[in-house]
Amino acid sequence: MKQITYKDSAVSPVIGILLMLVVTIIIAAVVSGFAGGLSGGQEKAPQASINPTDFQIKDVRYIGSNVNFGQGLRAPAQGATNPAADIFITFEHKGGEPINLDGVEMHLSALDQPHSGTVVSRALTPQTGPDMTHSQGTAGQIGVKSTIPGWSQGWSKYIEKFPDKTSTTVKPGERFVLHADYANNAGQVAWHQQAGAYPFFIKQGQVLVYDLMDKNTQKTISSGKVVVPEFSVRTS
Repeated sequence: MKQITYKDSAVSPVIGILLMLVVTIIIAAVVSGFAGGLSGGQEKAPQASINPTDFQIKDVRYIGSNVNFGQGLRAPAQGATNPAADIFITFEHKGGEPINLDGVEMHLSALDQPHSGTVVSRALTPQTGPDMTHSQGTAGQIGVKSTIPGWSQGWSKYIEKFPDKTSTTVKPGERFVLHADYANNAGQVAWHQQAGAYPFFIKQGQVLVYDLMDKNTQKTISSGKVVVPEFSVRTS
């Protein structure tokens, strides 16, 4: 009887290579899944292009020393009840994802004084106006504003959609505004500090630096610079 002998020396290397490939594929799949899980768990800020289109400072009035008139009624004790000032920056959504104004905050500083600044958002209540040195009202109450096209009543939030301030979603092609607290006879615009006695001042001609941040991720949605325009101060 003839004995048949099988040689498996060529089979073993093939099986070894296949096993190595299988192990490599499994490891790659595990690593990929782990990395995907990590990236999937990270929140992302909305991707949007936001540009300032206008900086308005108008109807600033001055009667006496140390009197700053802002976004409310002039002090009744001074015999006047008409709005004192309109101070706002208009931003336009140029493209990208919609943003919810309730989910953002604006970080403000001066280009030549980066250590000074403030943060405002819709969650923070603006200060009462107009006389920030001798306030005639309760902090948090806003008087009637001067007329801005599209507004029928005074503003109550630092950041509002324009002109439909009842909505908080801003889509490409739409606008929103950032209000300031007041302006003064020294040519300064001010936003009150949310945790401190002194406001953040920036003077006409200075460069205001802004960072629109997503609250959840604390990542920047948009940032830029805008020059504070010159403005006149009325005495009547």
